[in-house]
Amino acid sequence: MPKKKMPELADVFDKIRPTIVAFGSRVVITAPGGQPQFPEIVGTGFIVDSRGIVVTNAHVIKALQNLPKHQTRPESPALAILTTETEHKDGIHHLGTLFTSILSYNLLESFISEGPFYGEKLPDFGFVQLNARDVPFLPLADEPDLLRAGVEIATAGFPLGTGALTPFQKISQLTPFLRHGIISSVLPFPCPHPHGFTIDIMSQGGASGSPIFLPHEPKAVGILHAGFSGSNITYAVPSDIVAKGMAAALEADPPRLDSVPTFSELIAQSERSSELTWESAVIPKPNP
Repeated sequence: MPKKKMPELADVFDKIRPTIVAFGSRVVITAPGGQPQFPEIVGTGFIVDSRGIVVTNAHVIKALQNLPKHQTRPESPALAILTTETEHKDGIHHLGTLFTSILSYNLLESFISEGPFYGEKLPDFGFVQLNARDVPFLPLADEPDLLRAGVEIATAGFPLGTGALTPFQKISQLTPFLRHGIISSVLPFPCPHPHGFTIDIMSQGGASGSPIFLPHEPKAVGILHAGFSGSNITYAVPSDIVAKGMAAALEADPPRLDSVPTFSELIAQSERSSELTWESAVIPKPNP
């Protein structure tokens, strides 16, 4: 009997890409007369529930909550940027970019383990509720023995934030970067459910909150959260810990979906344009 061929990383990434979220700001600080090339990206996240629940790092959520506000508009400047994919009758796939708002945040207040815990005292993740439902999502793996040193993994997100998308002083890219490596270590030692793990992919600002997944299966095994300074050692929170946190968060505060549009409705209602424009905010010079 012929051996079943494993899916290629490119095919897995095609399935995962619509679940990856860039978090940014509607307000971009520029010099007088300047025009921002793209909303300022502060971090990455990925959708883990079809009701519009996104997991990202706690430090990304805190950055979004502290973004500078528009001088004349009361709404939060934080926004989520999604990649949309639609297939027309001609069989051609069309990629788009969808901007949507954030309804709420949910941060961990405490973390209790059954015994000694060798990861971060308060794991670096939290949840964001998007103004969208019926969205594609990335399942969280919780099986034992998935995380082992030497296992191949991939991650995708927005390292270096907006700068990497505008290398030629214009928008040159709108989709996340895909990177490939291995699990370098598990914390504190090999076991069915490690308390953390590292990968051999350098962490750079903007990549915080990126999913870490298996290259042959669209399933998250962890979330990227911090790099060891000056090295390509990057720390991650295992997906089974994230899954338990999500279950507790949703039980305590179920998402409110009464007036939340579906993903398809948002795509249908969004304006079609080949040009991307947004406002800048100028910080006035202090009086001498």
